[in-house]
Amino acid sequence: MLSSEWPYSVGLIVILFFHEMGHYLPARYYGVKATLPYFIPFPLGPIGTMGAVIQIKERIPDKLKLFDIGIGGPIASFLLSIIAWVIGIFLSKLMVIPEGMDKSQFLFFGDSLFTYWSGQLILGPYDTNLFDISIHPLAKAGWVGLLITAINLLPFGQLDGGHVIYALFGERYRNWIHWLFLGFIFFTLLNFTWLIWSFLIFYLLKVEHPFVPDSQVELRGVRRFLGYFMLIALAFIFVPRPIMMGNEIDSPTLLRDILTILKNTIGGV
Repeated sequence: MLSSEWPYSVGLIVILFFHEMGHYLPARYYGVKATLPYFIPFPLGPIGTMGAVIQIKERIPDKLKLFDIGIGGPIASFLLSIIAWVIGIFLSKLMVIPEGMDKSQFLFFGDSLFTYWSGQLILGPYDTNLFDISIHPLAKAGWVGLLITAINLLPFGQLDGGHVIYALFGERYRNWIHWLFLGFIFFTLLNFTWLIWSFLIFYLLKVEHPFVPDSQVELRGVRRFLGYFMLIALAFIFVPRPIMMGNEIDSPTLLRDILTILKNTIGGV
């Protein structure tokens, strides 16, 4: 197991480390007190970790510093996760799903639009009802890295995405952020993962971002581009049903039908 799975462990630790360095280094550059990363192992879970965190020990004084500290982590993990995923998928293989296989005993990792399309481009085209990917450990590290990046990019409260969206829109975002959170709650109907995160956001991380004194200052240039780019990227790397038992695969859901239509439509263009 150690000899075959080390690319997953090393790859994911590198992704998590650089994500946190993407926060830590800008914080230190701006003189904002921050801790080094804390890694949170979770050996009983399907991915072995609950990620890593740093603690910002003082209030971030203005929007530019808030944006730079907030977006550095997701950019780093986004780029490294894509590299790990693409290399890993080239090293992966397609396998035929045995007819009549009992899926209920297996865990399955869900697709985002990005992982589905890139998998089809590199290994396909293939019918997902007949074939599955025997995934290389490095690709799994990339998948988990993208999932963690997507969670951090959720545009609420003290999450990285909350910093980014507040820096982009300022105080006026309070007019609609609760409607956006209501839309996010819809995903709890599809997977238990999002029920947990909805609870954490509402009670711990908060839906709204704390007030920043210069909230009326507009982001410009590269910062504005990067902010919108990462929010758009979220739509492509978000996994509606991240981890499922096999008996959940064929259960009908509205979102699955929508994603199927999108896949078929764009795949046929």
